[in-house]
Order: sequence, then C-alpha cells, then structure tokens
Amino acid sequence: MHMNTTRALAFAGLLLASTACSHQNRMKPVVAAYATGDYAVATLELTPLLEDRRESEKDRTLYELEAGAVYMAAGDLEKAGAALDAADERMWEYLDDAPEIRVSEQAAAILTNQTIITYYGRTHDRIMCSTYKGLNHLLASDLEKAGVSFRRAQEWQTDAYDKNAAEIEELEKKSDEAAQSKGYDTKRAMEDPRTKQGFDSAYGPLREMRGYGDFEVPYSTFLRGLRFQLAGGASELEQATGCFRRIAGMLPEADREPVLADAQAAEAAMGGTRIPPTVYVLLESGMAPWLDELRIDIPLFLQSVPYVGAAFPLLKFTEGAPVGMRIRAGGQESGAILLTDMDRVVAEDFNRRLPGIITVTLVSSATKAIATYLAQEAASQQNSNAALLIAIGGAIYQVSTNSADLRTWLTLPKHVYYARIPAPADGVVEIELGDGQKVGPIQVESTGPTIVHLRAPRIGVPPVVRSVRFPGAA
Repeated sequence: MHMNTTRALAFAGLLLASTACSHQNRMKPVVAAYATGDYAVATLELTPLLEDRRESEKDRTLYELEAGAVYMAAGDLEKAGAALDAADERMWEYLDDAPEIRVSEQAAAILTNQTIITYYGRTHDRIMCSTYKGLNHLLASDLEKAGVSFRRAQEWQTDAYDKNAAEIEELEKKSDEAAQSKGYDTKRAMEDPRTKQGFDSAYGPLREMRGYGDFEVPYSTFLRGLRFQLAGGASELEQATGCFRRIAGMLPEADREPVLADAQAAEAAMGGTRIPPTVYVLLESGMAPWLDELRIDIPLFLQSVPYVGAAFPLLKFTEGAPVGMRIRAGGQESGAILLTDMDRVVAEDFNRRLPGIITVTLVSSATKAIATYLAQEAASQQNSNAALLIAIGGAIYQVSTNSADLRTWLTLPKHVYYARIPAPADGVVEIELGDGQKVGPIQVESTGPTIVHLRAPRIGVPPVVRSVRFPGAA
C-alpha cells in the first residue's frame, strides 16, 4: 500500500475516534449513577465536565443545567443554585444581547453540522431551569426569591411564544438560501420515496405528540400558583386561582379535581375563608427523553452516486419510571394525578425545531458528498493516487462532520405527579409509590400547609424526599 494512503487511513481512524466523544457519551457515567440513585458518584463524574473549558465550552449551559438537577438530588442545594444561576445567566444574556451569535453559528453549521453551535438552551430548558430555582427557594421557605424565579419561568414561556416561530422561520429561510446557493433541491429530496419513507417511519408517531399549548409546563405554573397561595395577599390569591384554573383546563377531566380544589380554596380565601391545612405532594418520576442518531439515505441526484447516508436526531423515551403514588394520612387516602408529562413537553419542543434541523442536515450532508464526488472525478482524470486521497479525505470529512446534534437535558424527569390530602392531626403522612416502595412516615404540619417533594429516577430506586412546613394558626 502506498505510504500516503497508509498515513491517510491512520489519520482517518484517529479523526473518526475523536468525533465519537459527544455530550451524550460524556454524560453516560453521570446518567447511569443518577438513574440508580448514586448521586454522590454522579456529582464526581460531572465535576470534570464542568471544569473542562476546552472540550465542552460550547456545551457549558447544558452541563450547568445537568449539574443543577444532580446537585439537587445529592442534597447540595448551594451548588445546585449556583449551577442553575450560571445556566440562567448564560441563556438570558444570549437571548437579550447576542442574537447575532446564533445567526453566524447556524451559517457555519450548514458547512459542518449542528453540534458546533453553542448550546443556549431549548424552551423547556429555560422554563425548567427557573422552575427548579423557584422550587429550591420554595422548599427553603423563601417565598420572595421563589416568586422571582417563578416569574422568570413565566417570562421564558412568554418569550418563547413571541419569538419561537420567528426563530424557526429564520432558520428555515437560511437553510433554503444555503440550498439554493449550493444548487441542492431540498423539497425534491424530501419528496424522494426512499427518503420520505425514512422520515415517515422515524418521525410519524413522534409528530403526533403535543405539549400543553403556548409552551406551558403545568408543573411550573402549579408551583407558581402554590407560591401565590402561600403568600396569602389578595392579589396573590387571585393569581393563584388563575394559575390553578389554567392548569385544570390543560388536564383531562378525570385529573382536574385536585387542582380545582386548590383553585376553590384560593378563591374562598379571597373572601376571608381560611385555606384548610393541606399536604401537597409532588413526585418527579423517571428520566427525560434522550436523542439517538438516525441514518436516512438522502438523494444526491447523481447517476453514479444516487444516495448518501445522513445523520438526523431521533427523540427516544426512557422507560422504567414509577407510575403514580398514593398518600395516606389521618385515616384518609388520596391518589395522584399526572400533573405534567415531560415527554410531551420535550417532544413538542423537538417537533417545532425538526423541519429546520432536517433542512440544514439535507443541505450539509448532500453538498459535502457532492463536492467530494466532483473533486474525486476531476482528480481521477489526472492521477489515480490523488483521486484515492481525495476520496479518503472526503470520506473523513463527511463522517466526522455528518453527526446529529444529540444534546438534551438528560436528568429532567419523565413525569410529574401531584396529590393533596388534608393535614392530619397527628402530623404524619405515608406515601406509596406506584412501584410499591413505601416512603415515610413523613412529619407534616397539622395546622398549616406542607409541601413534600420526591425525586424517583427509576423503579426500585429510593426517592429523594424534601419537605417544608408552614406553621398555621392552632
């Protein structure tokens, strides 16, 4: 074998090996430890990722989000707050002051792939980041700081409603412009029977999944309403009523009763009726969806090379989550409702971005393959070795840059369940998760409200339990 060819093949192997270290691969030991409840190991595995400024700077926001969830589960609320603050600041700064960054990075991504783009958070990332900050403040009895964080979560939702469609439209516009400049017909490519079948098979069921409308996360809205209710002022109680009724409208009729009871209690309190002492229990169950790489053949419209494989992201759902719970206290029992299906929230966010992702990937993958083919054909007319090296170099470039963007917040929950029960006179509550695990007894307030929060990442894993009691009048 010619020495230049040998060296090229060796270089190809090294380059291909280096491209395998994605965010998802880096997070595997963190997620494995987190999912089994070994949060101390999860924090240790996450530490080098947070400290690595060279390899992971473009993913910094995502690592901070992951750190927020991991530190919360580990009980280090100070580090959790710092990580979530850092993620929030980076996302907010980008949104307000640096929109041109996304424009330039998107243009570069068409020539390479979307993994080079700095991760500034998806819509649900931003909302859940502020929601977790608010939850931590709420469980520390700091209603003022909780209010600030929940207000930020609502602002993220409003901003997404105002800007998301325009951002997606701009991405698709730039993708179409790039396709035209490269002479590649993306619409014709998507109508190709082989390619269309690949898209329909992979994305058909996913496209049917819908979120809760206007980018809302009911879990976030519920916590905001609960914070308003705990604050207890007339205007706060009015806003609490609105939050609870809004959530009820998003839920199936069979699941509305608990939040309607919250709405009725807040509404009655506006007229001077004391809100009955209540225990509010929230369970974050399971693990968030993840992204896999999907290869679909796309047409090049060349007789000699009709198709080339292109890499697209495919959302997949994590199984093994405890389903529901039952609360027992004072001789009474209450079941739970599914307050938020985070799979639906993430899926809708993904579906909104998918057309732009597909167009960019079509243009990027096809134009690189066509350029390599044409260069190889031109070189083969003069020198066979040169043609071989161009083919090898082109293959290296295509494979190393033809990678789907698989970045997503992996430590979010799959489901959030909610149950409420009148506060018992003996101040003790017991909980049974859907997988049969028993939690408690948990001490609760008998004369005022108590919030109990549980995080159970997988069936059989003992949940992390946090609670806060707000003493009421005896």
